[in-house]
Amino acid sequence: MSALSDFFTQLGQDAQLMQAYQLDPEAVMRAHGLSDEEIAAIMSGDMEKLKSLSGNDDCKAYLVISHGNGE
Repeated sequence: MSALSDFFTQLGQDAQLMQAYQLDPEAVMRAHGLSDEEIAAIMSGDMEKLKSLSGNDDCKAYLVISHGNGE
């Protein structure tokens, strides 16, 4: 499993982590070792890039935790 997929799994299982993520997603992602490329893909909602980086063709976890980049 990729670091990105691991991170999505942790978010889905850890309410405190989710709260921190909702307050400052970029800081939480950096603290969990995600790369600039992974962070950019999450923040932009680029599903094709997320699929590629995570190795998860359907990226269901991302859809559940997406913070909706303000648009």
